[in-house]
Amino acid sequence: MIHLQFVAGLALAFAPIHPANQTPVPATTAAAETAEAVQVPAFPNTTCPIMGKPISTRLFTDTKYGRIYICCKACVKDIQADVEHTYRTAYPTTEKLDNKVCPVTGETIGKDAVRVELQGRDFLVANKDAGLVAIEDAQATLAKLSDPKLIDVGNRTCPTTGEPISRNTIAVIEGHIVRFATAKAIEAAKADPKAALAKARELRAKEERERAEKAPAPKPAGG
Repeated sequence: MIHLQFVAGLALAFAPIHPANQTPVPATTAAAETAEAVQVPAFPNTTCPIMGKPISTRLFTDTKYGRIYICCKACVKDIQADVEHTYRTAYPTTEKLDNKVCPVTGETIGKDAVRVELQGRDFLVANKDAGLVAIEDAQATLAKLSDPKLIDVGNRTCPTTGEPISRNTIAVIEGHIVRFATAKAIEAAKADPKAALAKARELRAKEERERAEKAPAPKPAGG
């Protein structure tokens, strides 16, 4: 970080004037708060299962057990060659949860419930179909398992780039799960989180309208 030092006289001469009894908010603080408004949920293993080194949350590979974080890109091939072993190495203990609400459907857990294991968590989902979705959409599923109050916008177009979203590329903005095309698109959203959320909602509404227009018209009764 570069720190600028000013001569005292110049600093005073150009100091902004604030109303009485009002404490100014440093620009750097405001920028940090804006960036923090966009959170990327992560439930990582702490050590790379291949090299035994500390992981980077920016490096990972997705598996049937969710995301396995690694120390370098070279480890991906070895993980995918033996997912079962490397997953157990990455997540040696499993927390068994008896959640009452399905993190996929939002339904109360009932008699058709099945268990799913993702990233060291064994939990319940509504049914087998929900289980398949949980594995495919692991990061959003784990986010909703951690905080059932989260609302999934469900947009299929990135609000930053306008491109199709990528699997498991999500961020939480004001209690909403928003989907993005790339990690860089999430970083770009930090400049204006409210606008990104509003755009994601707008895109989802547009996608739903287009889906409804393409849906076949219902057959007349008795036809």
